[in-house]
Amino acid sequence: MYPETKVLLIDDEEELCISLQRILQLEGYVTEYTTSPIKALDMVKARKYHIILADIVMPEMDGIELLSAVKAYDPLAQVIMMTGYSTMDKTVRCLEKGANDYLLKPFSDLDKVIEAVRLSEAKLRRWWESMRGNFA
Repeated sequence: MYPETKVLLIDDEEELCISLQRILQLEGYVTEYTTSPIKALDMVKARKYHIILADIVMPEMDGIELLSAVKAYDPLAQVIMMTGYSTMDKTVRCLEKGANDYLLKPFSDLDKVIEAVRLSEAKLRRWWESMRGNFA
């Protein structure tokens, strides 16, 4: 049995975190959020999060730096980057550092956020099932 999918939301805009948390909880996800990328790293080290949605532009730490730190600690974490300031360079850098997806804010369609989370969850579940099969 696969555990409940835990999602961590990281954005310096608390209202966005609260909105995304409500939406994802309605979809059945266990969610927590923080507005601090520094605190987020402590949270990642203290608990297991399957999916992480993180802003790129935050005052305490660049989201790409956060992505690198998260992936170094938990390579299996499915990370979705979010930004209102998109450039091709940042998109490529995020994907090179291991991001699963890249979403543009503001979200005109929240279904895209839900779909990105579902796709990340499906990828993780496929990996988990393949590992179970190796030990059966």
